[in-house]
Amino acid sequence: MSALQGKSISSIGAIVGIASIVSNLAVAQSQTLPPATIADNDSIYIDGKTFAITPGRAKGDTSAQIEALGARDLGPGAIIFRSGEKLYIVAAPVLVPGARNQSGQNVPAPVENDRPNRVTVEYVVPKSAELQELYGMLREHRVLEDMQGILSPFRLPEELTIKTTECGMVNSWYSRENSKPTVTICYELLRHILQSLPKKTAPGAITPKDAAVGQFFWLTTHEVGHAMFDLFKVPIFGHAEDAADNFAGYIMLQFGKERAGRLIAGGAWAWRMYVADYRTNPIVKTQLAGFASNHGQPEERFYNLMCLAFGADPVTFADLTQDGYLPPNRAPSCRFEYDTLAYAFHREISPHIDQQIARQVLDTAWFSNVPPTLAPPPPQRHGVDRFAGRAAPKPDSERFRSAPRTCRPVQH
Repeated sequence: MSALQGKSISSIGAIVGIASIVSNLAVAQSQTLPPATIADNDSIYIDGKTFAITPGRAKGDTSAQIEALGARDLGPGAIIFRSGEKLYIVAAPVLVPGARNQSGQNVPAPVENDRPNRVTVEYVVPKSAELQELYGMLREHRVLEDMQGILSPFRLPEELTIKTTECGMVNSWYSRENSKPTVTICYELLRHILQSLPKKTAPGAITPKDAAVGQFFWLTTHEVGHAMFDLFKVPIFGHAEDAADNFAGYIMLQFGKERAGRLIAGGAWAWRMYVADYRTNPIVKTQLAGFASNHGQPEERFYNLMCLAFGADPVTFADLTQDGYLPPNRAPSCRFEYDTLAYAFHREISPHIDQQIARQVLDTAWFSNVPPTLAPPPPQRHGVDRFAGRAAPKPDSERFRSAPRTCRPVQH
């Protein structure tokens, strides 16, 4: 992982960058057209060749027509604009007429019941004596409170709970508990992370704190990604687990410069043993059943995260290709992969983010209560620890595996 050590990433834009573009388009439009509304059952057709605007009115039951036409809800709002001989549409927050910021731009209005600061946290007291020390350590370092602050800009339609608890297994997941959105992180998983931190720290190497914070940040935002897909009803093509991985990686990369580099390097520490000897042992052997998992193989997840980082900033992360961590047949597509992810995030997630709070989050030094060195908790004394004595979990029980999701079909 030396290529990741001491990395920094240049500022690649705030999470909510598209909102200001949308506001400018709306302001320009409002200066030339009078305010108007579209009545219930009314429609507007814009000809893509002549650009003529034709109003219309639905006949009969509109719900049946919506289903027959495959129409979809535009969400908080949308803007259609012309550039040259083409029409473009972009999802946008609802704009409040007359409400403007100091620059004179319209201010996005939250959807009804959507509010920031709707994440709550809970440390569930473990029953096992060997997890008591870990429970106390997490509370002392206030790790859940820091995640609560990082997620505070998201305008959520309902309260999201993030809790740590004893599970009897190494795992984490998102589900609805009694209909309430809940991210569950097992103490057993956090114990395994602390037991697998780097033992020695050379100059410029990944520190135990970076490895611990990076992995905790990644696994938590991975599960929070599932929550956001559920709460905001985000349509997903492909594997939901891959989408959650991308959500976590994208959030990491928004912190810019040195912090983003440390988060990426720390998060990737989880898969270090799978790729550590890639030069001397490039052949991977695994059971065929491992490919049937709804999660990608650890090696795939490692390369996907590296590709996002390289795509976000190929200059800063150039060593990923130079040192062989990112194969030459993958690197050329990384910028496209990152841009595709950024577009999806801006379209589906950014309208639900409070810009002012997000800027404060990106400027805050989080996890300052976590000490530079972390003593591993005592190993499990009763029963069988699935990962005891192993440097890394096997693919069929890899440790970021999530429990079956009961919230919506797209979350399975």
